Amino acid sequence: MPEHDPEQELGPKFTAALHNQAAGQTHSQNSRMAHEARRRVHRRRQTWSVAAGAVLVAAAIGGVWSFAGGESPVATSNSDSSGDSKAAAPNTAQGVAPSNESVAGCPVDHPILTAPGPDALPAGTGLDLNTMVTGLRACRYGFAEGGTGLLGQESFNAATAQQVVNEIKVLPERNPKLPVFKCAPQVSKPSEAIVLRFETAAGTREIWVEYDGCESAGFFTGTHTYGLFSAPLKLFMTGSVRPSGGTYLDALKDW
Repeated sequence: MPEHDPEQELGPKFTAALHNQAAGQTHSQNSRMAHEARRRVHRRRQTWSVAAGAVLVAAAIGGVWSFAGGESPVATSNSDSSGDSKAAAPNTAQGVAPSNESVAGCPVDHPILTAPGPDALPAGTGLDLNTMVTGLRACRYGFAEGGTGLLGQESFNAATAQQVVNEIKVLPERNPKLPVFKCAPQVSKPSEAIVLRFETAAGTREIWVEYDGCESAGFFTGTHTYGLFSAPLKLFMTGSVRPSGGTYLDALKDW
């Protein structure tokens, strides 16, 4: 593209004056017009230089802004349940909470492993069933000789946690449909049990669930006992927390 000649915009008189002066004609009017033409050309060139400089500065600023304000090239990971140590993915339909839900984990060395009975919760740790709960982790423990310890755990969201509480709080102290077993002391103790650890505004509170052996069965808060029924069990006995069976579970049949 040919370079723009600013003298072309000065008009024929100015152009002629420039040409005449260049040819050696020193007419005073030509001199004045040639001087005016040069002044205008100089002023226009200054204006274009300033404009071009502004464009370059704007482009430079835009480049710096893009560099400073652009997205970081560092990738971020999505902390969901797929990265959890559990093999099973969360089942939101069943109310299973993602692994990053604020629910306290299951302690390996839990008091239930050495407790003298199912209602021997440490003072202040039992759940008042009128308390609002915000999460639940179900912990399954084994009592085999030598101590099996933690067998499995599953976490649940606030809605399921509250549903579990609501199902338990309406139960009678005992399920009259369950048989009364008589067995030798050496086999009367359960082989396993589940601890329901609820998150509340005051911290973690628990309900112990007994369903094996032949001493007792039900939901224990430390101050109250509720009979063992299937409705609450179905809400949290899932995944690694679901037992293969139990003395009272076998009698329930629909758990």
